[in-house]
This record gives sequence, structure tokens and C-alpha cells, in this order.
Amino acid sequence: MQRWAADFAGDFYPTALIGMPREQFFQEIDAHGASFWRELPAYPWFPRLHQGLSELGHVVFLTAPTGFPHCLTGKYQWLCDYFGEGFTDCIFTGHKDRLAHPRAILIDDSDSNIALFNQRGGQGLTFPQMWNLAGPADNPAELIIEQVTRIVSPPSSEPLG
Repeated sequence: MQRWAADFAGDFYPTALIGMPREQFFQEIDAHGASFWRELPAYPWFPRLHQGLSELGHVVFLTAPTGFPHCLTGKYQWLCDYFGEGFTDCIFTGHKDRLAHPRAILIDDSDSNIALFNQRGGQGLTFPQMWNLAGPADNPAELIIEQVTRIVSPPSSEPLG
């Protein structure tokens, strides 16, 4: 991770770092089955982020599959493990921009997903990570909650007097 951050900052996938094409990278992951995705630990800030966003509106997980079958299964199992069996507030698609509209907010760690979502009329916020233009942040959950709060509850303007 340190070398990725130092030498490959802004690279969304660590394929250059490990010298492996994207397709092979995800084939290797898929060979581990759905458990690779299901057993990924939540970031320590995740509970606070989800709680804060849930207080501001309805949260739906929008996640892109890798194109390999175990990814979908494992990501869905992760959500069900965390939120309970039968969890349905999720959409799996590599076309997140197609869900954009003026009241939709996309929080994503991909600069290109944010750009496309904004172009289609949504409001995209880049979640800070070393592989995007926002870069890492000390307290990403609070930063995002603050940004979403400004969007959904803009300050009222004072009447001119």
C-alpha cells in the first residue's frame, strides 16, 4: 500500500505496481471465489459514514462488478452479512452514471465515475483515496458527511433588508 501511494498515486488498480494486466488481476481474485469479496473487512470509518449518511437520506449501495461471477456473489454476501439477510438497498452496475438525476448523490472513489455522473446531471462526490485526485484524508467519513449535508441542507439565504 505504501509503494502504491508513493509510486502509483492516482492509479485506480494496482496492476502497474504488481506488473499484471487488469484482466489477469481480477482472474486471480476470482480464483479465490466469493469469499475474497465477502471477507473483506469494513474500513474503521464505515459505520460512522453509513450512520451519518442514513440520517441525511436513503442510502443505496451502488457497486460495480469486476466482470467475474464471484464478485457479484461475494459483494452481495458482504452486504447481507453486515446489514442482514435479504438486504436489498444495492444496485450492481458498471454504469453508475445512468442513475444520475438532479437529486441523486453518488459517493465514489473513481474519478471517472464521478465525472460521468456529474455530466448526466447528478451530484458526485469523490471519496478520498490514494488512487484518485482527492487523495487520502485523515477523516474521510466526516468529510463526506459534511459535503452531503451541504448539498441536502444548503444554508438559507438572509432576506435583503
